[in-house]
Amino acid sequence: MNKWEQYKLDDICTIKGGKRLPDGHELTAVPTKHPYIKARDIKNGKILVDNLEYIDDNTHNLISRYIVKENDICITIVGANIGDAGIVSHELNNANLTENAVRLTGLSSKVSPKFLAYVLASKAYKNYCEILAGGAAQPKLGLYKLKIMDISLPTFSEQQLIADILSAYDDLIEVNNKRISILEQMAEQIYKEWFVRMRFPGYENTEFEKGVPKSWVPIKLSEIVQPQYGFTESSIENNELPKFLRVMDINKNSYIDWSTVPNCFISDHDYSKYSLNKYDIVIARMADPGKVAIIEDDISSVFASYLIKLKLKKEFKHYYYFLFYTLSNPSLQGFFSGSSSGTTRATINAKALTSVRIIIPCNNLIFEFTKQVKQIRDLLYNLVKANANLKFTRNLLLPRLISGKLRIKDIKEP
Repeated sequence: MNKWEQYKLDDICTIKGGKRLPDGHELTAVPTKHPYIKARDIKNGKILVDNLEYIDDNTHNLISRYIVKENDICITIVGANIGDAGIVSHELNNANLTENAVRLTGLSSKVSPKFLAYVLASKAYKNYCEILAGGAAQPKLGLYKLKIMDISLPTFSEQQLIADILSAYDDLIEVNNKRISILEQMAEQIYKEWFVRMRFPGYENTEFEKGVPKSWVPIKLSEIVQPQYGFTESSIENNELPKFLRVMDINKNSYIDWSTVPNCFISDHDYSKYSLNKYDIVIARMADPGKVAIIEDDISSVFASYLIKLKLKKEFKHYYYFLFYTLSNPSLQGFFSGSSSGTTRATINAKALTSVRIIIPCNNLIFEFTKQVKQIRDLLYNLVKANANLKFTRNLLLPRLISGKLRIKDIKEP
């Protein structure tokens, strides 16, 4: 194997800062021609586009010097996620960059951008960045500190081969993510078609009153569920202990990737009290009030205090998918955010949550809905678990490949 060469980061690229918004100018969630990359968007070697914000032409013109180019690499330099790195994709070419990050641009011909992005996104280099930033109350990774960062590089062709191997895993994960999103949309559409648009099987022969079937029953949520607050504990890294589900562990598509959920210490007594069972529903009461998920695995787990567990009463135990999608409905999500209170952070309590009134369809329709949606959710969750396995393997390979400890010829692509 060829010898790897040592460089300073300043030897192989130019490091440039981002720019804060001028006074009086604001971001918008409405897409424009000018995405604005924030520190939160930089993660795991990528620039995430799911929650991008934007600026208008006038604002862009004022800070037009602070843009990124395709294959630039961004690194966060301030805050809790200091040292996170991500490569700029084609769709983000010419996007503006926050002052809380820098970009590596003008990469040397010795460097593969993808390989360097994997190196800088690794846990070892994130830790390296945190050390360089120092332990102040508000640590900052200055440009001069980044310039002296040590980088070890194999030949360009080896860099490309390593990046291709790791990219093969990421590409499969991305394909699965798209499939997951499609499956979730399919399940949502069934719910909307049946219970919002009221075009459920047999609706043509159903008697309606004020837009709702006469046989359907309005009830309070408290009549069908038992609410419970979660467990107050810090998460830890220990594979032998129960998983500790937090608000942040609930994906935007309302599924849970248990491989990313930390563990916690908990007594046997508390575990029996705060444990999660298959088809329990959890809903955020703080941090992101109303964010909802359904437990779809028999995994040893408990839930954090920012969550409320909704356990269906025995006679309604088969309502789990109906209730999950009802709580996910935008009309109820608006109620949760509107009912939130708290001086320092938005919050909703169990009493307010279970005071919500919903309309219960007939049992036969609930059973049929559960049957159809379960088939879709089972496929979705199998893809989630497949992605967890792909990430696990990639994360095992990454530090060994980018350090040269593992030979390329010994690796097979997924």
